[in-house]
Amino acid sequence: MQNRIGVLRRERGLSLAALAKAAGTTKAQIQKLERGDRRLSLEWMERLAGALQVKPSDLLPESAVSCQHGPEEREILEIVSKLPAGERVTIVRIAAELMATLQRLEDGKLGGLPFSLEIEPPRPSTRRRRA
Repeated sequence: MQNRIGVLRRERGLSLAALAKAAGTTKAQIQKLERGDRRLSLEWMERLAGALQVKPSDLLPESAVSCQHGPEEREILEIVSKLPAGERVTIVRIAAELMATLQRLEDGKLGGLPFSLEIEPPRPSTRRRRA
């Protein structure tokens, strides 16, 4: 798979050995990854992105990154990208559980709960202040 590892490494003035040390691997592995002789897994992307101080998606050529996100999705991705990997997994699990719960609620399988999916605007206060 084509990637931008070599380009990013050279832009940062890093040698193969320096990148290898920062990523906790060997020079030979970095060479294989740069040439595409070794599969660039998500684990490798996270290690190299951390060592190069870039986002994992920056390691891929622009033609390979074809996702188009709206402002809400970009905001969520920005927040999640700042979390450590372990916390990202937790966020994904929470989101999956939330989606499953909302689906059960919509299907009527969670009837009688004391809340609604409808979001209402705040109501103005009806209390009067004492003078």
